[in-house]
Amino acid sequence: MSLLIPRRELLMVGMGAKTYRIGNIVRKECHILADDEYITKQNREACETEANVYLILGNHPLIANCLSIGPQKDYIELEYYPNDNLKKYVDRNRSNITEGDLKRWANQMIESVAYIHSKGVRHSDFRLDQWLVDASLNARLSDFDAAGFDNQPNFGLKARWALGLEVPSHYLPRDPEKNNTVESDLFALGSSLYELMAGRTPYNGLEEQLIQSLFRLGKFPNTHGLLLGDIIMGCWTKEFSSAKDILSCGKYAWKMNKC
Repeated sequence: MSLLIPRRELLMVGMGAKTYRIGNIVRKECHILADDEYITKQNREACETEANVYLILGNHPLIANCLSIGPQKDYIELEYYPNDNLKKYVDRNRSNITEGDLKRWANQMIESVAYIHSKGVRHSDFRLDQWLVDASLNARLSDFDAAGFDNQPNFGLKARWALGLEVPSHYLPRDPEKNNTVESDLFALGSSLYELMAGRTPYNGLEEQLIQSLFRLGKFPNTHGLLLGDIIMGCWTKEFSSAKDILSCGKYAWKMNKC
């Protein structure tokens, strides 16, 4: 009797990894370039970083479920989420999405950021499509190949800088050669929440350099009347020192019907 072997479907070829679907598993493998040793070395480091971050974070209901890690940390296997990422799910179903749905996802996004920061991890590449939608329609944070983390003595890991650079609409103006911070993560979280609520990226349609110039001047898209608009603005203007502060903020609790 022959066993059916799940088909290996190529989903994406990224800068650092190739992503395949194999049945109910998503496998991210380090992208090896035979003719470019330097890029291959960078790719290996990114894949190792992502594997280490999943080790640090462990199982959590708001983090993509990591099923296995290669012995050389050159691949990871994640649970496959057929609802895709939050950006695509919202774009496809916007007319059927309720305010309650938006509030739930916003809360899960903020909680997931609070969780990774509590573990000493900085993501450094937040966008709405970095959260996956599971079978229960909950948002799970993923994609940690640009992340960094503090010393992790329990895992025998030394600190690693987070050198990822967010897309311009999510990027806190700063020295790109320096380690990313909780502050830069919170700024990008604000832009990701704006994506969720407004249905578009901040300053959508403007040239990248102009967006960065506006951000440097402290000029941000109007969030008046937008669900969680003042929370989003608070992320951009550095009102919050942590994602935990957002969750404990009185106006956040009021807007989320938590008080």
